[in-house]
Amino acid sequence: MKEVNRVLTDKVIRPFRSDLNPNLDFHSLTITSGENLPHWQCNDAIYHISFRLADSVPQSVRERWLHERECLIADAKQYGKEISEETERKAQYLYSEKIEKYLDVGYGKCYLSKAEIAKLVANSFTHFDNVRYRLHAWCIMPNHVHVIVEAMRDNDLSKIIHSWKSYTAHRANEILGLTGAFWQRDAYNHIIRSKKEYHFQVQYTWENPEKARLHNWPWRWENDNI
Repeated sequence: MKEVNRVLTDKVIRPFRSDLNPNLDFHSLTITSGENLPHWQCNDAIYHISFRLADSVPQSVRERWLHERECLIADAKQYGKEISEETERKAQYLYSEKIEKYLDVGYGKCYLSKAEIAKLVANSFTHFDNVRYRLHAWCIMPNHVHVIVEAMRDNDLSKIIHSWKSYTAHRANEILGLTGAFWQRDAYNHIIRSKKEYHFQVQYTWENPEKARLHNWPWRWENDNI
């Protein structure tokens, strides 16, 4: 992937500070272009990662939301306006948060609701915990997952996510007798910048099953030692 210093817009990203981790090295910030979303990486950062099954959102719906987001940015550029942070947040909402609400409805085959598949994914998360990364929380929903994770130095976040998705896709297809894509190609990642946001993201991850009316959901975990 090609490294860039811009996201969705022509506005250069400014350095930021974090009260969650004062040692956050914002000078190491890189932004790479994914299939549909930008991917942010920064040394010593804690991330909220989310990715979903290949059939979790119909292609027509996904394309419509992408078009809405692109039109929002294009309209601002057409009139020579600087893209405000509010516009950027709205553009992000049009793709990320809309999809999240759609996912909670439980569209698709929801293979992750099968205990054998959920356990496979959970084990992939914990396999290199405290070796390549430090897990803070995770939740495996019927058609998508959330992970709060801190990549250790010299471990590339994109490679960590790829290893989770590649291994579990191969094994899940074997177990289910399937072929083809198991996960959507892209993944959402967000750098958590404050203690307040950290607690919100962990709580959101933990409570996602209740939002989707999945009570006593077993496939979630939170690190009580952090």
